[in-house]
Amino acid sequence: MQVSLFSEEFIALSEFYRDVFELPEVVDLRSDVFRGYMAGEVMVGFSAIAAYEMLGLDQRMPGEHDQTAFTFKCETKDALDSCLEKALARGGTIVQEQFMTYYNWYMAVLRDPDGNAIRLACTTP
Repeated sequence: MQVSLFSEEFIALSEFYRDVFELPEVVDLRSDVFRGYMAGEVMVGFSAIAAYEMLGLDQRMPGEHDQTAFTFKCETKDALDSCLEKALARGGTIVQEQFMTYYNWYMAVLRDPDGNAIRLACTTP
């Protein structure tokens, strides 16, 4: 499975995710319009805006509501807190500070530098 984000600053955005979540790059796929990183069994891809046209897609318009949110699993509360600190230091913004969900997950919600929603979740607090 692969999920992708499109961004005018796709390289900087890919480096944000690489650095915060310590994702290894799929170097063979690197191009002037794409970067890919593995998160477990899922590839997280970052495409230049030019990829919309290449794929025959309409470009998403600024100001639209959240359509998706990445959820990254953290093994411990401390790991989640550390990940959140790294994200904020690299241009992420907090939406909801760490909290316990009704289903007993420790979670924080933030946005990446492009404004995409990210959930950090520790499922075994």
